[in-house]
Amino acid sequence: MKFNQLRDFVAVAENGSLRAAARALGLAQPAITRSIQELEHSLSTQLFIREARGVRLTPIGEEFLVRAMTILGEVRRAREAVHQQQDGVEGELVIGLSIAGHLGLLSKALRPFRRRYPKVRLRLIEGFLPTLEGDLRNGLVDIYVGPMPEGLHPPDLHVTKLFDNQRVVIGRKGHPLAGVSRLVDLAGAEWLTTSITHDAVDELAQVFAEEGLPPPRMTVQCQSALSILTVLMNSDILAMVPMEWVDSPMLQGLLEEFHLDRPFAAPPLVMVHRTGIGLTPAGEHFSHLIQRAAEKGSPLE
Repeated sequence: MKFNQLRDFVAVAENGSLRAAARALGLAQPAITRSIQELEHSLSTQLFIREARGVRLTPIGEEFLVRAMTILGEVRRAREAVHQQQDGVEGELVIGLSIAGHLGLLSKALRPFRRRYPKVRLRLIEGFLPTLEGDLRNGLVDIYVGPMPEGLHPPDLHVTKLFDNQRVVIGRKGHPLAGVSRLVDLAGAEWLTTSITHDAVDELAQVFAEEGLPPPRMTVQCQSALSILTVLMNSDILAMVPMEWVDSPMLQGLLEEFHLDRPFAAPPLVMVHRTGIGLTPAGEHFSHLIQRAAEKGSPLE
């Protein structure tokens, strides 16, 4: 099994055909065909099913793809780590962040990181740990910054708690219910959820249950900041979100915080990467900046 065979295999799987993989890699199609055939021969199994319009992975091929991508990711990290330790500054860092991670931490860490590693390409993915957990394990994501669902303690992932967090209720500027002070006064409102649990209604419904209230009327589920902003600013729908939403200078003047008579706990913000696998120097520097940004009032400039 050779490195170029793994590279070609992943390219074919991602592009869906030998021809498209050859174009993506800048190689001749016969070379890709030969590489895949040699890989299948060395493994004594079929990885692709050839079809009229391309190829699709066999069940064994799907499992092998995960391992191949992990190996290629580690080769990339090893190469970049050596280069960066020799005062090189190039490479790629893949960061998964929740919305709170974007608003509360990335906004503080980005400028000093770019100053130290101006040629390292940052690839930022918005998401929550349940959706990014597999990519963290496979090496497709280097670091995750955001909340962690209660009870989730994966042994193969290293978790650093950054700080405890709180949630607030928000709506559009000028919302007709903005002056209320109790959750019961919002019982008849419509809500959107940004939950990180597998059952998207559970988290907010639990808050209402603790107040002895019936479940809220969930009318929209959002997974991106753009979706949330679009819904909130163009309706009377409410959301319970991490406090970074109202602390962010970008959103001031757009949203209304409802000052209720009790606080609402949010899952703590954490930073996660794989155990036993060292980050590149750029990754280590980014994680250091995130931890400093999490220390309230700690200057990064």
